[in-house]
Amino acid sequence: MPWVPLTRIDGPPEPVLQQCRRVIDERAQPQEHDNLLAVTQVLMGLCYDDPQLLALFGGKEAMIESPVLKRVLAENSHNLILGILEDRFSPVPADVVTALKAIQDTERLQQLNKLAARCQDLEAFRQQLQA
Repeated sequence: MPWVPLTRIDGPPEPVLQQCRRVIDERAQPQEHDNLLAVTQVLMGLCYDDPQLLALFGGKEAMIESPVLKRVLAENSHNLILGILEDRFSPVPADVVTALKAIQDTERLQQLNKLAARCQDLEAFRQQLQA
């Protein structure tokens, strides 16, 4: 179903995309549902730049709920934080890397990103990381 938005649709796309959403809701396994909505939105964005059409698949909220996208965002945050720490306190010890990569919560990672930019030293970061 995620490929539907990339197909040629004669006429307005909304009825076809509504049917696509219904099929995902009715047939997707619970553990796949959020990812299917998110992937469908990404592919739809290649053809349509219409917030109303994106809303059919949950809009930004569905994207945020996707476990796959959550992991991608967390990995990106890890890399940004580690880049800051490496620039400031190279090298970053393995225990800090491991502890940081265990964190998946985006709000916590945002806090740690700010901390990485302003902490006095690596030990101060490590203490807050373990808090």
